Amino acid sequence: KKHPPPPPPSQDVVDKDATPWHIRHPFYGYTRNLPYHDLNTMPPRQRRGDTVVVGLLGGSVAKGVRPFLQAALNRRFAANNLPRQPIVLELAEYGQKQPQQAVIVANALLLGGEFDLIVNLDGHNETTGSAPLAPEQGVFPFYHYYWNSQVDLTAKELLLIGNIRLLRREQARLAAVGDRSPLRWSGLFGLLNRWRQERVAAAISQRNRELAVAAAAYSLEKYGPRNGWAAGELLPAAARVWYRGSLTLDRLAAVAGAEYYHFLQPSQYVPGAKPLTPQELERAYRPEGRHGPFIIAGYPLLRQFNRDLPQQGVNYFDLTGVFADRRETLYIDACCHLNDRGNELLAAEMARRLEPALRRLGMESPAAAVSPLAAARRKAALVSAGYPGFRVSLQDDGKQLRYVREDCATKDQAARFFLHLTPRDLTDLPPSRREQGFDDVAFNFADAAGRLQQGECAAQFRLPDYPIAALRTGQQIPGVGELWSAQIIIPAEPGQLRADYAAVAAVEPVVRGYFDLYELDNRLIYLRETCAAADMAAAFFLHIVPAEGADLPAERRAAGFAHSGFDFARQGGQFDGKCLAAVALPDYPIKEMRTGQHIPGQKDPLWSVRLVAAPNFDQLRADYAALSAANPAARSNFDLYWQDNRLVYLRRTCAADDTAAGFFLHIVPADLADLPADRRAAGFAQGGFEFVRRGGHFDGKCLAAIALPDYPIKEMRTGQHIPGQGDLWSVELKAAP
Repeated sequence: KKHPPPPPPSQDVVDKDATPWHIRHPFYGYTRNLPYHDLNTMPPRQRRGDTVVVGLLGGSVAKGVRPFLQAALNRRFAANNLPRQPIVLELAEYGQKQPQQAVIVANALLLGGEFDLIVNLDGHNETTGSAPLAPEQGVFPFYHYYWNSQVDLTAKELLLIGNIRLLRREQARLAAVGDRSPLRWSGLFGLLNRWRQERVAAAISQRNRELAVAAAAYSLEKYGPRNGWAAGELLPAAARVWYRGSLTLDRLAAVAGAEYYHFLQPSQYVPGAKPLTPQELERAYRPEGRHGPFIIAGYPLLRQFNRDLPQQGVNYFDLTGVFADRRETLYIDACCHLNDRGNELLAAEMARRLEPALRRLGMESPAAAVSPLAAARRKAALVSAGYPGFRVSLQDDGKQLRYVREDCATKDQAARFFLHLTPRDLTDLPPSRREQGFDDVAFNFADAAGRLQQGECAAQFRLPDYPIAALRTGQQIPGVGELWSAQIIIPAEPGQLRADYAAVAAVEPVVRGYFDLYELDNRLIYLRETCAAADMAAAFFLHIVPAEGADLPAERRAAGFAHSGFDFARQGGQFDGKCLAAVALPDYPIKEMRTGQHIPGQKDPLWSVRLVAAPNFDQLRADYAALSAANPAARSNFDLYWQDNRLVYLRRTCAADDTAAGFFLHIVPADLADLPADRRAAGFAQGGFEFVRRGGHFDGKCLAAIALPDYPIKEMRTGQHIPGQGDLWSVELKAAP
């Protein structure tokens, strides 16, 4: 039974402007001051045969996208003639962040709520809310974003304020009595009244001092538990809470017979996420402002779980690149919020990702809509809800892996154990496992000399003899997923790490960035001074361009570079709060390198840098001296010399901007038969190059030389080009008759 809405308060009782727009909530932190908001509607909504109930979680971006998602789902249901209709419930709230989303769903389910789909769009508040709360407001970092505004005064402060107001009322009464009493002309009465007023004034002063002390003191009621994380640990901790919150929501959904979808929301501060317009750069981009630094530092920590969440069975999608090809203005402020067009595009992408679930849910009754996979995952979730797993540790010799579980029963041993071993040297793996990068072992509890004694399960597994960089282990049910898992990083020998650190401390890095990079003893050394395990989690890549293409293996010559990847734990480790890894470089001369961290399946790397080898200045000066007596074949932005079967580009007064744009070179042979078959229709060989690969800057000049093919050349066309804009300059050179 729904209660009728209360009558509006009269204006002489309540000033509308003073009505708080959000109020405290015992479970969620706060909620909107709207009785019929979806979060405040009781009992919670349940499934019906004609609807698909979608619970949308997240912060203000999720609130903004809700009507657009509703419209997008309506269109998809109508286009597919689905008999059921979607209802998107607004469970999102301003400033909402994990663990609030998990708490909201748990509370709704406990009170009888039902969902077909639970959709979570988050990420921004987890990085910009948790880390700043502790240092800026003194609030426990995993309380709600607006907790500080909800608990301005503690019970003790309110009691003191009430006491002060009563005393002031008494002070005013005594003053009035002194002025109106028939005894006001009595000296004794006046003396007594002044004494009483002074006592009240002294009490007011005392209460004000107590109030000042109470306001300045730490209060569990106002600030929550004391923050135990250091400043550099808060963002990694927030990322782990975000990750565990998503796993929790997935398990809750499975138990409730619903499906869970998790979307990482886009941000203008993620590198490469969107080409920003002038309006966005002016109004919506503050990389050193309130939000930018936390997104720039925090999103890589969230995205390190991009591979793990799907492996754990979560329908997870990273939407940070959803606007990568959009050149119109979409962001409206320096936080994260979108205009209508941005919300429409984001909702359309979310609806597209939800399509498989929508088709099934839109056709079937609520009971039949649960797929066989969802039913199996529900069974696994019921088995593993709250499953603590085994404590896993390495024994002192480093070769025995020990599993222990207290309060253990026979059923806890039943699921098969898995063990993924990452060696320091991939050649220690069988050839069939080298591409995956780890050894995969499966065993039963009894295989590891397992025993159950006095309610405790214990087992030991002998590790292989080769050096191990990391391992991951747990239990899983085939076709369903993992019950639990644990990871152990085995650091490299600290003595070697400290020796390398001492060596690089005496020199300047080649590049400073997320990791500082040093070239030392034909090794590339990666160093991060303040480092957490999350900083090393994503895979590293290294692309090496040799000075001579012949130094590459035959299968890599078309690509033009050697490609390698590595796990940080294999090449180094963590020590004294720092992390360092060293990668041996090849013996051949290197032209340039590109390295960074990358999450498989993501278009853009987390970060990347380019290192260009210093040019051979002696060779550049020798080439310049050889040209002094020659006439250029053509003059333009660069003087061009065609001699010794090379095309030499020379600019006598040169800045870095002059060589920034890419160069192109089209070669028309005297005989088209000299061209590769796929270029004969075009009639010329097409090539492009970056200036730094073919030459360099010296003495205020710049010079590069391109080796020409051996066949007779009829003519050439060359210049510089900016993609999407056209040629900066171009010239044609014809062979001498």
